Amino acid sequence: MRILISIILFFGLLFSSELKIATYNVENLFDDRISGSEYSEFKSNRWNEAKYQQKLQKIARVLKHLDADVVALNEIENQNVMKALADLSGYRYYKFATTKGAPVGLGLLSRYKISDSRVYLVPNVKTRPILMSRVEFDGYDIEFFVAHFPAAKNPLKSRIAAADTMKKAIKNSQNGVILGDLNSNYGYKFLLNDIDGWTNLWEFVSASQRSSYKNGKSAIDHIILSSDLMSGNLSYKDGSFGIFKANFMDDSYSDHYPIYATITTKNSSKELPTLSINELKSSNQRAKISGVVIYKDKNGYILADESRRGIYIYEKNPSLGIGMRVDAVANKIENYKGNMQISSISYVSLDSDFKGDESRYMMDINDIDMATSGDVIGDIVLDIKGGFANISNTKFKIYSPNRAIKDGKISIKKAIVWSYKGQKELIIE
Repeated sequence: MRILISIILFFGLLFSSELKIATYNVENLFDDRISGSEYSEFKSNRWNEAKYQQKLQKIARVLKHLDADVVALNEIENQNVMKALADLSGYRYYKFATTKGAPVGLGLLSRYKISDSRVYLVPNVKTRPILMSRVEFDGYDIEFFVAHFPAAKNPLKSRIAAADTMKKAIKNSQNGVILGDLNSNYGYKFLLNDIDGWTNLWEFVSASQRSSYKNGKSAIDHIILSSDLMSGNLSYKDGSFGIFKANFMDDSYSDHYPIYATITTKNSSKELPTLSINELKSSNQRAKISGVVIYKDKNGYILADESRRGIYIYEKNPSLGIGMRVDAVANKIENYKGNMQISSISYVSLDSDFKGDESRYMMDINDIDMATSGDVIGDIVLDIKGGFANISNTKFKIYSPNRAIKDGKISIKKAIVWSYKGQKELIIE
């Protein structure tokens, strides 16, 4: 009996089910009939049946190559276009939603049954609604919330109203997925940063690769998962998130790329290790870390812990202040031009009232031989000649983003150890 149970469990793990999900802004997929609500360029002779069919075929081609089981779509004109695209792409189930007089709407294609759906209107704002579609997959119900928030050119209060409507829609949702063009770039100003317990999958991509919108080269299309889809029997498949860029997809297809991820019934979650920053630098693995912000510039900041080791976190225009205590998950660690840095981080908790002694997290001048990029040396005197300083028999290039480097002795409160073109460098303020 025990042998039989073991065999069943083994094959249950071996043949786990996977659901590939995606979102794609197809850029103005209008039909060939004038209904009056179209954008002006689609009311003229520049748009006709031949062009509609050509665009329809192109989007269907992307969907076939993308091969997702569930796809959220933005900028679909109407229900008829949605049905035509579903038929052409091989999807049995679909839902569509729009508001009266709107040029375009949004929808969901699915290979699995859609058991229920609901439309949430954004109050007092002329914009697309939020569409919730509940999909049945392998004994589970997954709630997909498809949205297309107002563009950045609109008043901020209109965009916040859309975000607030989403927050109300997802309240108490289980196995929830937010998808769509939210017209809000991933980062510290993202409109849905304050939804607790949800994970934005852009977290798992390095900052240099975060781009789904071609014109702005920004991450405004999103896939965000509720906490129960990040662990348990139905969960996100680690490493499955990506941007779909087929060679045939020129600018005539869309001004966006699709993004995708996989949900699996095989529990792939595992407890992340907690590492010191010194251990993180050498292990190069996803891990929990803690530390204090001891340096920042326009491109990021340095986090150091009580081992007095530091690492640079690449995050444009960071909102964290000097001295802030940070508990986080380092999602991606990369070697950038000879310097180890964190290019994707998820915050667990932030303590802005931390009163620790900043010098406790800096290395001493006597430790400079063991220092690597991201470490910070505190309270040193540099004797600079020709832009260089000799310290402990090692020649360091001296660089400052804020002032000219002059010969002579200067006292420095903090110096960041870095590597520039293979040469050791100290960055001073």
